[in-house]
Order: sequence, then structure tokens, then C-alpha cells
Amino acid sequence: MKFHLFVQRLTRNGRFLPLLITLIFIGVLFLPYYLGYTFVPSGQAFTGILMNPEDSQTYFAKMLQGYDGQWLYTIPFTAEPHEPALVGVFYVWLGQVARLTGLSLTAVWHLSRIIAQIILSLTTYWFVAAFTKEGSERWTAYLLALFGSGLGWVLFLWGQPYWLDAFPVDF
Repeated sequence: MKFHLFVQRLTRNGRFLPLLITLIFIGVLFLPYYLGYTFVPSGQAFTGILMNPEDSQTYFAKMLQGYDGQWLYTIPFTAEPHEPALVGVFYVWLGQVARLTGLSLTAVWHLSRIIAQIILSLTTYWFVAAFTKEGSERWTAYLLALFGSGLGWVLFLWGQPYWLDAFPVDF
């Protein structure tokens, strides 16, 4: 199928609905962060990280190197001398964005998360639209792809982020 025909077919009957669903998707994913910031106990701070803080803090460490002017990553967790390398450069470059814009690392982290959510939502719709007929089949596939994950998130309601000593696969 030619690209212009694909775009025409895609936008004919559902031009704005995918954008609306994307906004709902972002809102649903924003809610836990909002609740974290809103209900933090007095004397404590919410870091903006919901799960897997061990890994997330290493991402912020990479971003900090970018914020400090580095373009390549130097592993601080080794005593072995080494040259900076193209490892985790997405985060290093996010640090560069923070440095150049004056935004905090946390703000850039969340902006990149929201941009990635927009890209994911819209490309998922375009992918589903390429393989399904218009109507309920398309919307069922699209909504299941966006919102049909497993129930691993329910563990957080009981304060249990791990199940069998690992994050749920379906999270």
C-alpha cells in the first residue's frame, strides 16, 4: 500500500480519536506520579520514581554526567581506568538537554517519558491500523495494546513491588 493511501485511510474516519486516546493514556500514566507528589509524608521527598529505584538512580547518574558537560558515559562503578564510551548515551544526552534548557534532571526525565508515551501511543495506532479493518476490530486491538497489560501493578496497592523476588513480567 502506498504511504499516502495509508495516511488517507488512517485519517478518514479517526483523525482525532487516536489523539484523544493518547491524552487519556498519558493521563492514566501520569496519575501515580501525581499521587506520589501529592501524598508524600511530611519530612520526606518523592523522587519521581515509582519502581526499580536501583536502576533508575543509575539513569540519573548518567544524566548528571551529561549535565556536567560530558557527551559520553564513564562508568563510575569500577576501579578500572577506561575511556568514556557510547553506553547509556540516551540518558547522558538527556542530561545535556537539562543543562542547555536549565530544566532539572527530574523535569527532563518526565518530559522524555511523556514524549515517549505520545510516540508509543500514536505508532501503536498506526501499526494496528495497518493490519486491521476500520471499526471495532481496530479499536479493540489498539485499546488492548495500550491498556491491556497484566495485573502486576496491583501488587503496588499492597506495598509489594516484587513478586517472587522480581518485578512482574507483565508490569
